[in-house]
Amino acid sequence: MVALIIALLEHPEQHAQVKRCLELAGHEVLFVDTFTRAKSVLKQHAFDLIISDVHLENGGSVFDFLKWVKSDPTLHPVPFVLFSLEPTKMAKYLADGVQTTARAFGAARYITMDKFDSAVFAREIAELLPSSGTAVPVLIKEGD
Repeated sequence: MVALIIALLEHPEQHAQVKRCLELAGHEVLFVDTFTRAKSVLKQHAFDLIISDVHLENGGSVFDFLKWVKSDPTLHPVPFVLFSLEPTKMAKYLADGVQTTARAFGAARYITMDKFDSAVFAREIAELLPSSGTAVPVLIKEGD
């Protein structure tokens, strides 16, 4: 089953690892690097899964993004995954509170990894996807 996934990851070095992992699993992934861009794309296209960096730095917090997604009747059923790769000491210290808050706001999963493990990541993502993709694959050009 091919799933269409949007990933809000601000750090380009994470894109290659996540992209390779998800595409090897047969999924299509669109990366965006800002909260504003993610909102714009989600208003125009359907996705089977949303992944967001836990520690957004470029405008908006992950909780603002999560609340926005879960308040939209069309987006509400789409699983939302928070992802933290190579978290700092402070991020690790705050992880339990962030995870609890994320679940209270409707996140389906909180994935944190000191080092990217594609097998674990792929398994975590697969558990959240429907048995058949619901989104229609689309070509989204930069600037859409």
